[in-house]
Parts: sequence; C-alpha cells; structure tokens
Amino acid sequence: MSTFLAHGAPPAPSRAAQRGFSLFSVLVMLLLSALLAIGGARMAQLLEATAGNQREHQRAFEAAGAALVDAQRDIQGFAFDAATQTYRRCVGPSPCRQAGVHRIHPDQTQAEFTRYADDGLSSCKDGICYFEGAASAASGTEAFEFWKREAYAHKFAKYGQFTGAPTGGNPALANAGYWVEAIRRKGQPLYRITAFSTGTRTASKAGGTRVLLQVSFDPDAIRPPH
Repeated sequence: MSTFLAHGAPPAPSRAAQRGFSLFSVLVMLLLSALLAIGGARMAQLLEATAGNQREHQRAFEAAGAALVDAQRDIQGFAFDAATQTYRRCVGPSPCRQAGVHRIHPDQTQAEFTRYADDGLSSCKDGICYFEGAASAASGTEAFEFWKREAYAHKFAKYGQFTGAPTGGNPALANAGYWVEAIRRKGQPLYRITAFSTGTRTASKAGGTRVLLQVSFDPDAIRPPH
C-alpha cells in the first residue's frame, strides 16, 4: 500500500498585506520624486547664482576699466561737456583739479613731488599718491599693495569726481574709483593707475565682488609733436 503526502499551495497574502505593500511603494515613489524636485530646485538656484556672479563680475570689470580711462582723462585735464556729450580740455576749476583749489598732478613745471605729500613723503589725497622710491612697488616698500592699507584705502578719487563723467545710472560705475601714483623720472612723470569697482549685490563673507586693475600711463607717449 502506497502512501502519498499532499503538499498544499502556500496561503495567498491577505488583502491587508497587499494594501500595505502598495502603500509602501507609493511612499517610496513620493519620496524619490520629492528628492528629485528638491535637487532640481537647488541645481537651478546654483546655476542662477553662478550666472549672476558672472554678470556681476563682468559689470565690475567693465566699470574698473572705465575708471582707468577716467583717471587718464583726469591726468590730462579733460572734462565731460554735457552740451556736446564729449570730453574737452578743462577751462575752469569745476570739476577739474586746479592749483590752489585741489592738488593737481605733478607735471614738468611742478617737479617737486614733495609739495604733493601732505602727510610726508608717502601719502595719498584725492586719488593722487606719491611714495618715495615707488618705481618698483616691490614687496616690502610702502607702495606695495598700498590700497589694502587703512591709511590709503579710502583716499581714492571716485569715478567722474574730477572729470564730470556721467555714470548713466550704472551702480557699478558709482562704486568705481582709482588711485594715481606719480613716479619721479626725467621730464614728464610716469603714472601708475590702480582702478577698482565693487559689485552691487549683497556682499558675502568673502567680501563680495571686487575687481582691481592696474596700468602704467605715460602721457609723453601719446602727446602729439609740437
């Protein structure tokens, strides 16, 4: 006589268990969707901030470049004429520098640089700076990165201050300025211009956007022959 053992099929899951698994799957999908949405939003914010920083830097860079040109006009004695919308030679004390009213840049007829040094041999005033032995501005000299020092940092000339150059409502130009270092040499002095512009967005802990440009300007090199 043979004996057969019957094995029954496993019991079907209950409806409650099926509903519980479905609910878990839905929750997982919702969580993943939320994470993707949050990640996408943060990425969009990051891209927007990056693009904004790039635009801010570009505006500040262009404004600093405009300040360099403004300093050259200041040195040469040009002012903006609103009537003609052009730059003309200064004919009066406003806004240009005039002897007896403002310190003016040393020239061939004013070779004594020390007369411009109100605070000693190394000083700045209204954007004009003179540092004894500043031709190299090497590390360790008074002229080395002087714009970072409290004694000189706020003694710059603002964009348009001595030329009347309009800002056109551009906040980057309103935040632009320059220092002009007069460097003694035979004949016409050489000028080293350091121009800057700061960003208009809220400054971060790092100090916000700031662009600094520097060039040497030789008036003799561009003066037409007599």
